[in-house]
Amino acid sequence: MPDRAGQIIKALSFQIWLAMVHPEISIVVSCYNKSDTIGHCVASLLKQDMDSFEVIVVDDGSTDGSLQTLEALRSHDALKIISQNHKGISATKNRGFAASGGSILLFIDGDCVLEKGSLMELAKSFSDEVIGCVGGELRATNPFSLIAKAVEHMQNEVERKWPFGANVAYRRSVLERAGLFDERMVAGEDAELYLRTMKLGFRSKINRKVIARTKNPDNPISFFRQRVKWGRGFCQLTERHPETFTGKIKVCFFWIAAMLLSPSLAKVDIRLMWAFPALVIYNLIRFTPGTIAIYRRTGDAKRCVIIPLLRFLNALAYVLGWSHWRLLELMHRAKRLEPFTAASAPQRFSFSVDLPT
Repeated sequence: MPDRAGQIIKALSFQIWLAMVHPEISIVVSCYNKSDTIGHCVASLLKQDMDSFEVIVVDDGSTDGSLQTLEALRSHDALKIISQNHKGISATKNRGFAASGGSILLFIDGDCVLEKGSLMELAKSFSDEVIGCVGGELRATNPFSLIAKAVEHMQNEVERKWPFGANVAYRRSVLERAGLFDERMVAGEDAELYLRTMKLGFRSKINRKVIARTKNPDNPISFFRQRVKWGRGFCQLTERHPETFTGKIKVCFFWIAAMLLSPSLAKVDIRLMWAFPALVIYNLIRFTPGTIAIYRRTGDAKRCVIIPLLRFLNALAYVLGWSHWRLLELMHRAKRLEPFTAASAPQRFSFSVDLPT
C-alpha cells in the first residue's frame, strides 16, 4: 500500500511540474540516405503523446530521395525540414541544435522509430532538475534476425558506459555550457560529448522506457563494417578522453593483436602454426563469461549462443579500426585530437563561424 501511495504522489508531482514548467522538447533527427526509414521515423515522432514539442529533420545531402520523402510530410506544423550539403553526423546534429527552440533536445537517428509514450517518459526523467542528460534503449526493428537480436542483447543487457547516440537527450543549458558535437570525430561523437558533460559536473540517467528501434546489422559483414568505423572513432575518443582506454580494453587489444601476428611465427618454426587457431579459441573463450551474464538476463539461449562470436568480431573490428586511424595520424593524413579538460571548456558556448544561428 505505501508503494502504491508513493507512485500516486510521484505521478501527481510530475503532472504539476509539467503544468508549471511546460517544457519544450526539440527532437533533432539526423538523416543521410535514409529514404527507406525516414518516413517511419518522422511518423513515430509526430504520434508522441505530448503537446509541446517540435521535430527538426536535417538532411545531410542525401542522394537517395530522402529529401523528397520529407517534403511530402512538410504540412505538419510541428515539423521543420532543413537541407544542407553533406558535412557528416556531428555537423548535422549541430545544425539541428541551432534551429531548435526547446529547453530539452532529443537526438534521434533517421533510421530509428520512437515508441509511443517515450517522449512523456523522457519529460518525466527531466523533471529532476539535477539531471542534464537522459539516455534510452535502442532495440531492433528486425528482431526476427538471429544476428540483429543478438546485437540488441549485446548493447542493452549490459552496464553501458554512455547512452546510445541514436536515442539521447540533453538540456539546452548543458549543451550551451559543454559545447556541441565535435565535428572532427569520424564516429563516437555521442560518447565524446557525453563524457565532456560528465566532466563538467552534470548528471545523467538511463530511462529504459524511452525506447527507440533501429535496424541492427543482420549479417556478419555489415556488423563488422559498422564496428570498424566505430573503432576509428574510438581511437579519437581515447585521444580526447584517455581514461576510456582502460586496462581491460588494452588486454583485449593485446590478445587480438597477438592472434593477428601469430601466423608469422610459423615462418620461424612450423610447429608454431598452431598458435593462430589456439589464440582464436582463447579469444572466443574470453567473451564467454559476459555472454553468460547476458543469458541470465534474457533467457534467450538461441541468440546468446552466437554472442561470443559477435563480441570476437567486434573486438577484431575495433582493433583494426583503431590501428587504421592511428596509422593515418602517423602518416599525417589525420590530425590527432587534444585531450579534453574541464578547464578547457568554454564558460558558455558560442557558435562557430560555419554553424548557422
